[in-house]
Amino acid sequence: MHHQKFVSLFRQILSVPTAPFHEYHVAAAIRERLDEMPHVSVKEDAFGNLIACYRRGRKKARLAYAAHMDHPGWVKLNGEKKFLGWVPEERWESHPVEWFGDFGMWDLKPFALKDGIIHARVCDDLVGCAAILAMFLELEAAEVEATVYGLFTRAEEVGFIGSVEMAKDWPLPKDVCFVSLETSAARGGAEQGKGPTIRAGDRMSLFHDATTAELVDAAVAEKIPHQRALLDGGACEATAMNLYGVPAAGISVILGNYHNCPPEKGIAEEFIALEDAKNLVKLITATTIRMRQARAGQSSKAQLRKRLEK
Repeated sequence: MHHQKFVSLFRQILSVPTAPFHEYHVAAAIRERLDEMPHVSVKEDAFGNLIACYRRGRKKARLAYAAHMDHPGWVKLNGEKKFLGWVPEERWESHPVEWFGDFGMWDLKPFALKDGIIHARVCDDLVGCAAILAMFLELEAAEVEATVYGLFTRAEEVGFIGSVEMAKDWPLPKDVCFVSLETSAARGGAEQGKGPTIRAGDRMSLFHDATTAELVDAAVAEKIPHQRALLDGGACEATAMNLYGVPAAGISVILGNYHNCPPEKGIAEEFIALEDAKNLVKLITATTIRMRQARAGQSSKAQLRKRLEK
C-alpha cells in the first residue's frame, strides 16, 4: 500500500474517540471503510462485535484476525463519572478530559506522525483495527483468492467481555484460529522499531503453537522484520479464546506510554513505530496468502517434524 494511503487510513481510525461499551463511533468508521470493499461482508453479533469476512473464490478460511475497539476512558453512569480500564488511580485526575456525549477521553492529540513515530490518543487497540482494514485492502488490490475473517470486539479493557461473548457462541468454523492483534508494552527483549512481535503468550497463558509457527514461517519466507517474545506485561483476547476452546495466537506492535501512561507520571499520547505497523500488515497478509492452500502435512509444524525426522 502506498505510504500516504496507509497513513491516511491509520489517521482516520486512530482519531476516532472510544471507551469501553462506547465503541459506536469506531464501529461506524470501520463499516464505512468495509463498505468500499466488494469482497468483504460484515455482520454484527448480539453483543455488538463486528464480524467481517473477505471471501474471493472457494478457499477455506484458516484465520480470524481480531482487535478490540475500546480504550480506557470515562463514562457517565447515573449522573456520575466513572473510569473504566486499567490506569493507576492517581493519574485519573492528572489531565483534562474531553467529553463526547456520555463518554470521555483525556484531552490529547488524536493523531500525529513525526520522525517515523505515530503519536495518538488511542493506539491500543485501534492500531489492530486499522491493520485488519489495511490487510483487506491489500487482498482486494491483489485480487487474492482466499477467505479470512476480521473480528472487531467490544469492551476488552474491562475483562475481554466482547471476545468472551463471541467465544461462548463461536460463529466461525471450529478450525479457524483466532489471532489477536494488539499493542503491548515492551517485554521479553522485544523492542519498538524492530518489527511486530509474534507472541509466545501473555501474562496468563501460552498461545497456539501451530499458528504461531505459521506466522514465524511467513515472516521468514517474506523477509518481514519481526520479533518473537513472551509479552507478559498484560493479557489479551487470545487467552480468553483459548480458555473457551478456540485456538488462538497473537501478534503485538510494541507500544510506548501504554494506556497513556508515561514511565514516571502524568498522561500523554501513546506511540508506535510506523514501520512496525506496516510490517504487521505485511505479516498478516502474507500469512493469509500462505495458509490459503495448505493441505494436511504441509503446515509449518508438520514440515518441522519432517526435518527433525530426517
